[in-house]
Parts: sequence; structure tokens; C-alpha cells
Amino acid sequence: MMEPELVKTRHDNGVLWVTLNQPEKRNPLSSQMIGALSATLNHAYSDAQTRVIVLTAEGPVFSAGHDLTEFDAANGEDEATRSARIADLLDNCAHMMMGIVNAPKPVIACVQGTATAAGCQLVSACDMAIADSEARFCTPGVNMGVFCTTPLVGIGRNLSRKHAMEMALTGDMFSADDAVQFGLINRHVGGNRLMDETGQLAEKIASRSAQAIRDGKVAFYKQIDMPLADAFTHANQVMRDAVLSGGDSDEGRRAFFEKRSPNWRED
Repeated sequence: MMEPELVKTRHDNGVLWVTLNQPEKRNPLSSQMIGALSATLNHAYSDAQTRVIVLTAEGPVFSAGHDLTEFDAANGEDEATRSARIADLLDNCAHMMMGIVNAPKPVIACVQGTATAAGCQLVSACDMAIADSEARFCTPGVNMGVFCTTPLVGIGRNLSRKHAMEMALTGDMFSADDAVQFGLINRHVGGNRLMDETGQLAEKIASRSAQAIRDGKVAFYKQIDMPLADAFTHANQVMRDAVLSGGDSDEGRRAFFEKRSPNWRED
């Protein structure tokens, strides 16, 4: 029998739904999954028909993080080879997470189940996240003697430091309510509403100017780590360039004054 595809996709009204499809293994971010997911996302970033990307998963677990068996030595593998292989795995995962942040299109996590370790990191990398009310979130490395160092890169940029450290130092499972309070997700809804709620949000964003969203997203993540004065300087320059660029900026103003829906460019 053919192996099922690791990542499934479907297009709907400018929204690309990307689904992790290895529920029997809890959708691990294995080297194979990272490769398949990265390839799908990279294609979507340059696809003119895709305006918004939604990441979700099959089964009761969104993603359990890395496949821990890949951290073990393979048969006959020496330590140098093992070290290089693990470094490649972690580097590829980091590149994928950074790709989501740096993507020219919004990426929304639709979290239908538990997200732990690197799976929780994947949620943190997305621009927005909506979860099932029964979803749970965890960085359990300390329970196995390894601090969740890499997941905390993204999580620590979403949460306050104290909330991030509480997750990392306890290894406890946190509720969807906690995740909203911490800033990891935007909101949670009953499971039967999750797909509709996420779809409505994604389609609303897809109806906006792709040019404005692309330039605005890049500007937001660039200025957020700058000193305040530098952030204003950068944001002012981006705003001025957007106003002077014509295109969607001119169309948006005309549509506002003419009290009609704007006709955005495709790119």
C-alpha cells in the first residue's frame, strides 16, 4: 500500500489549508515532515492564488514536536555523524519557523488538538492562532531532562518572559484559556466551530490588499525588535513609500471616497 501523504492541501477562496497528516504518530515534526511542510509552504509563499495560509492537523494532536527517535543514534552511526544529523534537523526546523515569520503572506494556526514542544513552537511562529477549546499546550522538555530551548525562541517572543518560563520550567500542560491569557493564541472556540471560525478569519484577510499585507507584515516584524525611535523611523518610511507607490494604496483611497469595494491587484 502507498504511504499517505504527510501534508494535505486544499484551496478555498484564496485560502490554502495545509494539514499535517500523520495522526497515528501525533503529527511529529520529523525530518520528513519538516521537508514536506517546508516545500508546501515555500510554494504557497510564491503562489499568486494563495493569499492566506492556514496550518492545521488531523487527529487529536496538532503536533507533538520532534520525533524523539531521530535523536537516538542509528545503527552503526558514530557520534560525529549523529551530531551533524541532529544539527541539520534543528536547522531545517528553524528555517521553516523563520520562513513562516518572514513569509509575504499571513499564516494562521488552526489548532484542533494538543500542541507540545516544537509543535507549540509551530503555533508561536504563525501570525495568528485559533484553537479548539479543548486544545492543550506544553513544552515538556524538562520532564525528559532537556530544556525546550528551541521552542522557547518563538514562544518567548509571543509570551511574557514569566509565562514562557513557567511553561518551560514546569513542563506542565496548559489550557486554551491559559494560552489566550499568555498570548500564544488569539482565542479558542468549541470544536465544532473551529474550522468555520478560522475559515471566516482567513477569508476576511484574503479579501484585503495583498500588497498592503505583504509590506505591512515585513515592516511589523522588522520594527518590533528595534528601539522605539528607530521603529518609528522605519515605520514612517514604509508608510510613506506605501502612500507614494500607487497601486492598492491609490485604489483603496479612491474606493473609500467613492463608497465602494476596492478592486485590489492580484499580486
